[in-house]
Amino acid sequence: MTDQAAEDLIWAINSPSLIRTSFDCSPSWPACSLADFAPDSLQKFCDQHARHRVGRYFEDLVHFYLKVIRNFEIVEHGLQIQESGRTVGELDFLYRNADGELNHCETAVKFYLYIPESNDSGSQFIGPNAADNFERKTCRLFDHQLKLSEERFPSIVKREAFVKGRIFYHPLRELPEELPDALAPDHFRGMWIRESELELLRSLDVDVKFCVARKPHWLAPDVASLNDSKLRTVDEIYEQLRQHFAERRTPQLINALIAHDDFWRESQRIFVVSDDWPNDAR
Repeated sequence: MTDQAAEDLIWAINSPSLIRTSFDCSPSWPACSLADFAPDSLQKFCDQHARHRVGRYFEDLVHFYLKVIRNFEIVEHGLQIQESGRTVGELDFLYRNADGELNHCETAVKFYLYIPESNDSGSQFIGPNAADNFERKTCRLFDHQLKLSEERFPSIVKREAFVKGRIFYHPLRELPEELPDALAPDHFRGMWIRESELELLRSLDVDVKFCVARKPHWLAPDVASLNDSKLRTVDEIYEQLRQHFAERRTPQLINALIAHDDFWRESQRIFVVSDDWPNDAR
């Protein structure tokens, strides 16, 4: 089996943008494969930070790609911008490309659940942490984060948004007739259900196994050996989730896997949220 960090890096670089082409200012970076780097060197790079947050881990993978695989000069990383003695933002990456041009790149990996009914957020695409939603993030990205470098670094040639992620849809609700203007139609998709709807897990493939996705590895599709101890039957994951929501209200991301080529391979990714979400998550 391939190292998890290596699979996550390949997913981070090669997966489709979450942002629609007409809005997209994604960098034109070439695809990444295992032939481009040594997994051990990537693991050592990630171990320097030992991230738990998915977004920071994603940023580390992009950092490794820029610095080690592309051999770009990283001029600044995580540069805090100050105004009148207070921090107003942070620049993810300033780097020089192969032509020596200075670029500003902001990175993000985001996960949103589509909820058709109206709610307090004003959005139908809400993060597991309901304080976050797709429109709020894209507004901040384009109207604030990418503009932070304009006055301080006028020599920047291109400002880039490198945004990946997944949108989760409820299996018993209709898909949206229209997407937000900035959301790419070919985005990766998953499924979401509420704690009272756990029986819907039984509607998946009869031979499916489950596991809870652990941060920060929410990126690449999950793969497990046939005897991996993390795998759960539908009855076992049902009970595990029931106990979780009896004690706390935080959403849980789980993977459904089916046996294929001597491994269990992810077939579906599922967010399970409380019956009160998104109100109890704000």
